[in-house]
Amino acid sequence: MDLDRKSSLALLVEHFGSPRHKGALEDVDVVMPGGSPECGGSVVVYLKGDGDGKVEDLSWTGQGDTISMGATSIVIERILSEDLSMDEILQMDYEEFVDSLGREIIGSRTRHATLGLSTVKSAIRKYRKDKLADRAQGAPA
Repeated sequence: MDLDRKSSLALLVEHFGSPRHKGALEDVDVVMPGGSPECGGSVVVYLKGDGDGKVEDLSWTGQGDTISMGATSIVIERILSEDLSMDEILQMDYEEFVDSLGREIIGSRTRHATLGLSTVKSAIRKYRKDKLADRAQGAPA
């Protein structure tokens, strides 16, 4: 096992054992479930937007294998630490994310690895849809 593979595996295992930003948030705009236990895990993403295209707060809960839970922790930490906008998150490429985790470790389990990212993207789409509906009904944004 080369050093890159070893460090990629260590990062996943470390995030699995000590997940970042895990736990249900109160007073959020969207609670978005994703995945299924049969495919390696399920997560629920808690998203609060700032009304201006940015993420104000983000967390998750879930259960699953090392890849799905470790990768979810990694992607949410990356989103928050890099202060990514909702547009930037929606533009995140699944293949690039898998490459950043270590494709040789993920192998054929790309759905496990992208579970968190796909659920965050779904939460953002719902947030935007709900905000458009609120505006159409004349509610404050």
